[in-house]
Amino acid sequence: MSEVSKLKIVSYKDTTSSQRLGEFVMQLNPVDISVVRTVEAPKDSSSSDGSAATSQTETFRPAKYTFKFTLDDTGAISLNLPNSYGVAESISMLESLTVVPNDETHQNPYVYLYWGNTFQDSYFGQVSALKYNYNFFSISGNPLRALVTLTITEVNATIDRTFQSPDITKIPVIKDKDNIVKISKDSYDDQKYYIRIAEINNLSSVRELKKGSSIVLPPIKK
Repeated sequence: MSEVSKLKIVSYKDTTSSQRLGEFVMQLNPVDISVVRTVEAPKDSSSSDGSAATSQTETFRPAKYTFKFTLDDTGAISLNLPNSYGVAESISMLESLTVVPNDETHQNPYVYLYWGNTFQDSYFGQVSALKYNYNFFSISGNPLRALVTLTITEVNATIDRTFQSPDITKIPVIKDKDNIVKISKDSYDDQKYYIRIAEINNLSSVRELKKGSSIVLPPIKK
């Protein structure tokens, strides 16, 4: 039986993806994701001769992706929480990766939803709403279960092309027998860049790669 792929939220400081802040791996996948994209009728304007003319200018209308998921530490679920210290700590981790503004940019992080074997371009954006309800507690008052609702507002891919262009930055998925020396050789035609790859991804060892995880491969001047 193949392992169930879990939805992962990968957080970045900005759209260049040069600074990866971390990732939040779902304990339980959401059962659905609702997508809302507002559609507006073109505005009429007057042409030079005074007659009505319809604007053909295309405007970006960001989609909003909303989904709910559960965090459970009651013992009823054997799957690990995103943060092993508990539900409240997992919520705090999610907040730090999605809605806490950066001290330098004064913006909340950019996030990518990753589920399965590919990144979906339309799932790149910023969290515009985070809601959580604690609905079960221990005798000492610690939350043991929470229902989380997350809304991600899409970022204009045309404006923020630097993040998504494969010629600028690549974010491959680790496969069996992958190591950063091999990845360096395959990606840059030279294995000597493995040290730089390790630094960018905060890897303490060349073997610290987990199958199914992602790794950032930014442009490197040769």
